[in-house]
Amino acid sequence: MSGQETKVVTVSMTFIATAWAISYVGATPVFVDIDPARRTMCPAKLEAAITSRTKAIIPVHLYGMPAEMDRIMAIAEQHGVPVIEDAAQAHGARYQGRRVGQFGQIACF
Repeated sequence: MSGQETKVVTVSMTFIATAWAISYVGATPVFVDIDPARRTMCPAKLEAAITSRTKAIIPVHLYGMPAEMDRIMAIAEQHGVPVIEDAAQAHGARYQGRRVGQFGQIACF
């Protein structure tokens, strides 16, 4: 790829398939660390990882623990970046009374 490489931000604590999906479309995964209490994407670290080359954010709801979607969606909206929820390991999990997979533009189960 040229100097305009596409980046997708995701969390470092996930199954390898999350990163594979990013690389299969020719993008580069950018990993952010977890919030130790939730064990999901740390919103504060997400904000620092976004650049002009960021084309998507993939939070991972892991072991039934939902990511902090209110903050993640606010950051994504501020930067104009779509959110793809990885909910493959959180079927039936709820965040703020809603099932995961209903917050981003699309979700994968």
